[in-house]
Amino acid sequence: MKLLSYLPGATQSVTGAAFIAVLAGCGGGSSGDVASNAGKSLGCTARQPGASVAEVLACSNDLDGKLDAAMKPFMAPNGITAATVAVAKDGVMLAERGYGHRDSAGQVALPADALFITASIVKPVTAAAIQTLARERKLALTDHVFCTGLNAPCWLARELQPALPDARAGAITIAQLLEHQGGWDADISGDPMQSEFDIQQSLGLSAPPQQDDIIRYVLRQPLDFVPGTKTAYSNFGYLLLGQIIEKASGAGYVSYVQENIMGPLGVPKDDFQVMRSLIRDRHPREPQYITTIMAPSVFVPGTTVLALDGAVRADNWAPAGQIIATAKAMTLFAAHYRMPDGVPLNGATNNYGFSGADPGVATVLRQLPSGISYTVMMNKLDENNSSGDASYQLQALHRIEAALKDAGL
Repeated sequence: MKLLSYLPGATQSVTGAAFIAVLAGCGGGSSGDVASNAGKSLGCTARQPGASVAEVLACSNDLDGKLDAAMKPFMAPNGITAATVAVAKDGVMLAERGYGHRDSAGQVALPADALFITASIVKPVTAAAIQTLARERKLALTDHVFCTGLNAPCWLARELQPALPDARAGAITIAQLLEHQGGWDADISGDPMQSEFDIQQSLGLSAPPQQDDIIRYVLRQPLDFVPGTKTAYSNFGYLLLGQIIEKASGAGYVSYVQENIMGPLGVPKDDFQVMRSLIRDRHPREPQYITTIMAPSVFVPGTTVLALDGAVRADNWAPAGQIIATAKAMTLFAAHYRMPDGVPLNGATNNYGFSGADPGVATVLRQLPSGISYTVMMNKLDENNSSGDASYQLQALHRIEAALKDAGL
């Protein structure tokens, strides 16, 4: 039994002109009224590199107001009650805005530094961690993922699955995982991220499955295609990358990212953490997520719960999407690392967009050729949109890009 198509696998990433073309076709949304706190007014940056702080502030054309005008009328008619937006240019933060409320009663304004589930927009962060370890010569992208005894260098021990039913799995490389070419196609064999209950039942587990359980389960099945010959979006591949990061660095996935990716950008550890599996354990800076999607619990087998309340063990999937972070943290990341491969930008610019989707979560991370990077995080997914075109994400970004243009950015 799968949770449903809207769990984290329902994520799309598109590059350059294709992304812009999709945005151009989005509707603008209708009028409405949603409460918003003031956020942090940081002004905009000057048009020229090396501008002074005074020049940065002087060039502001009411970016905060234009972002507010873009988001507020869009949120209310779509039932989105909490959202954050963060914008940077050339690595300088221009705006951080919080909209709506943190609580279901609508009494507590959402702060600009609210934590949201990232969904799949964290995958480029995982890629950046791998690239960092490669630059440090702690691994190579050509290394094999699964050890067979004959394919060193390799990373994941044979005891995870001593006899690989599909010998092709021994040829999978780190680079292929990064590029979603590892051999798994969720449209053919399903997405393990959406199948933890099935895995739990198949393995006869009383507790939620752990990463090693998931790996053993998947490796019992044949691959869907020869590694490297096809691209098929894979959450499981990024789970494996997380394990490799831990083995190569000697640190936990989140700890490594905090210390080596986010920390140097000035992001506090509290602003990038593992998502909680159960609603009762949610961080006080998180909003109430809006979803009606139900799924079997892996914490209390035999019960059905909201999909964000125990349908998966979140720390299993942190490298693939089960992270909570601020919009500012993700925007600073996008200001310094190229998407999707995680290579440092070093002052260059990029044209790429990445969206994420979970029940109750819609997110987008964007890089523009102008040096603008921005993040939008919302507490509702368009669960009635069966076409998979990330409706709320694209509508919001159409508005944000228009607001940036109006602000002269």
